Amino acid sequence: MARTLTPPPAHLTPVALALLLWQGLLAADYVIARFALGQDGWPALMAGLPMEALWLRVAWGLGVWLGFGAAFFLMLRDNASVLLFFAGAAGFAAAGIGMILAAPPVLLLPLPLPAIVATLVLLPMAGWLYARGLNKRGVLR
Repeated sequence: MARTLTPPPAHLTPVALALLLWQGLLAADYVIARFALGQDGWPALMAGLPMEALWLRVAWGLGVWLGFGAAFFLMLRDNASVLLFFAGAAGFAAAGIGMILAAPPVLLLPLPLPAIVATLVLLPMAGWLYARGLNKRGVLR
């Protein structure tokens, strides 16, 4: 039987667009770094992080693409975004822990590595909490 949906709140579209923009920028950074499309001096995030191990790049890719899919599904009001946001945050958490443990003592980044990792993990977690709340209220399909 089809589930009746409650009308979406007014803040759904701006929040979903902000999350989609954030994940879209991370996805663009991933593609630029992965396929060496940037110029010298390009402000790439992924290229500046200590990700020499293959599993770190895989976890990073999972975080990026699962988060992008979650934001896209949130725009469509699909409840798959709940699980995808959680899985994306888990991917970023795994990559972040690995990067912090493998980082050299001096790392030239615009922000400290723990601050970058915290941002990368907390934004998908906030998206997960937001999507989960909407799903409990019956806004998502």
